[in-house]
This record gives sequence, C-alpha cells and structure tokens, in this order.
Amino acid sequence: MPDYNVLVLGSKPDSKLPNIKVSKIYTANGAAERASFYRKKYPENELICTTGASEFARNEHVSKRIINSKPNRLIIRSGVINLPNDLNGFTELKCISNFDQWCFQSNFFKLGFFSLFISEFCHQEKILKKIVHVIKAIKNKKIQGISAGFYAILLALIENPNANVIISGIGMKGGKQFYKSERSNYFVYDSRAKVDRFLIKRLLKKYKDRMYTLDADLAEIEGINLWSGNFLEL
Repeated sequence: MPDYNVLVLGSKPDSKLPNIKVSKIYTANGAAERASFYRKKYPENELICTTGASEFARNEHVSKRIINSKPNRLIIRSGVINLPNDLNGFTELKCISNFDQWCFQSNFFKLGFFSLFISEFCHQEKILKKIVHVIKAIKNKKIQGISAGFYAILLALIENPNANVIISGIGMKGGKQFYKSERSNYFVYDSRAKVDRFLIKRLLKKYKDRMYTLDADLAEIEGINLWSGNFLEL
C-alpha cells in the first residue's frame, strides 16, 4: 500500500488544490505558479518542474512562472536549454532528447511503442490530416506522445513507487490555461488532449491504481480514483 503522497499540477482553470501535506510536487509548464500558492501553507517539499525545450524558450508565460517558482529540479523534454542565471546554484537541470522521452513513455502503456505510435493518429480528426501529421512527425523525428501534464504524472509515478499520486489541473479534455497569454487566447490544447485520452485508457493498472484526481473530467475518462479530501483555501 502507498505510504505517502506526491502532487502533480496542471494548468486547467479553476482547479482546486488539496489540503494535505505532500513530499514532492510535479508541475507541467506554467502550473509551477500553482505550486507557489500551495507552498505558502506547505513549504517543505521538493518541487520538480517539467516543460518542453521550445515551450520554455519561446513562451515567456511559462518560463517566467517556472523561474519564479525556484524548482529543485527542472526537466526539459525534446531539446536542450541553458539553465537561467536566476536558478544557478539552486536548480538541477536535466534535458531529455525527444527519442529518450518517447522511450520513457513506452514503459507505462499496454503494447508500449505500438500504443504510442497509434496514439498520434488521434491528434487530428480527418483521415488525411491524421496521415500527414504522423508522416511529418516521423520525418522530423519528433513523435511527442503525451502532453506535459501527463508526462509529469508518469514522472511522479516512476520516481515514487510507494506513493499516492494526487492530480490537480489535468483533465485531458483540452481547454485553456488558468493564466492568460497570447498563445492561450486561441490555443486550447485539445489535439494533444486527444492523444492523452487514448493513452490513459492503456495505462498499466499498477500505475492507475495509485492515481487520485481532484478533477471529475479525468475520473470520468478512465475511472481514475476521485480524491475525497479537503481543499486548500487560497
């Protein structure tokens, strides 16, 4: 039985935070800001932030929130960045190639690489667009797989084999982010959410059993345990 708790935070608007102490917090993209709110009451934990190399480099709304959160670890997918000066001497940086992060994902799903490959066809609605999308991904050697939020969940699961993984702000139904930006004004992240929904149904049971979500959307998609504790007053 799991004997401690870790928290995974995404950027879904109006998401609640659990009123419970956790030993680690994993965040995706700009959700690092939500970790800062949580740590006002529960400051004694390790903060691990995850994002993509291009997202960190090009989206100030994401990089600014990560830097301000002062993470203990920063994990970059699909590329390499330089550690910002503000985080020197404080944050451990790990950059993972697109191929390596794709291999990492394959360990969590039934049929492994095959499920990951097939999931990319969910990114688009029409048959021709599905084919074009997958061909481009193969040509560019950039089959992403799951979203940053789902990736943060997998990290929490593998790094904490004896923990309950409590999830907030990751609904896997697309939608906008809680913070405003030029990108979020028009980009609703639904295409990658479709990939997530396909793969969550193929997540190995031994991982799924340890997941607890504060979001009814995620609970409805694949029967993830709905967390029943108290919420943090912000």
